[in-house]
Amino acid sequence: MHSLEGGHRRGSASCCDVCYAWASFLAWTAIIFILIFGIAFFAFVRSNLPEIKVHRLDVYKLNVTEPKNKQNKDKQLTIDVQIMVNVTNNNKKMTLVYGKLHVETKVEGFSLPNVRLDGFRQNAMTTNDLMIHPKAMRLGVNDDDAKQVKLTADQRELVLNLKMKGKIQFWFKGQVMSNLHVKVSCNGVEQSQIDQAIAHACNVKLQLFS
Repeated sequence: MHSLEGGHRRGSASCCDVCYAWASFLAWTAIIFILIFGIAFFAFVRSNLPEIKVHRLDVYKLNVTEPKNKQNKDKQLTIDVQIMVNVTNNNKKMTLVYGKLHVETKVEGFSLPNVRLDGFRQNAMTTNDLMIHPKAMRLGVNDDDAKQVKLTADQRELVLNLKMKGKIQFWFKGQVMSNLHVKVSCNGVEQSQIDQAIAHACNVKLQLFS
């Protein structure tokens, strides 16, 4: 009796081990398949990101004035600029839908007020111009910085840094394929190059999180 019961228990244990092994195999196969599909899909979406370039920088005002209060040694720097950014959807089949974009701008290292741009829809093989006009900024600067930024502005050699964050959707045949965060970095945009009609290409990246 003991030998028969022992054999029955060993048979049950062996059957459970086989079931567990098959379940683990199927689970890992599913995980690997999902990872491969996710990586391939992410690469496909990345390859269809828009082309974004800064092609215009208008300086409405960049003045340095003496402080009204004699006790204040800092001079007053006023900056008022407008930037034009070109966004191109080069894909022949997909429509891109952008959510609201948060824009951060720096001119010569000075941070300008942030800007919010409304979302928009972009059909296949189309281009849009985005106007970015931060509110005029007035801030205090020391004498050396004031002289340097004024000289740079007079020589039209200002350097712009621009960042945009938001969401982008990829639509194909009326169906949304993905809804991801996008980050655009336009670093070291040189006014002298823009003046020569040489657009500055920006770096466009997808992010899983904002």
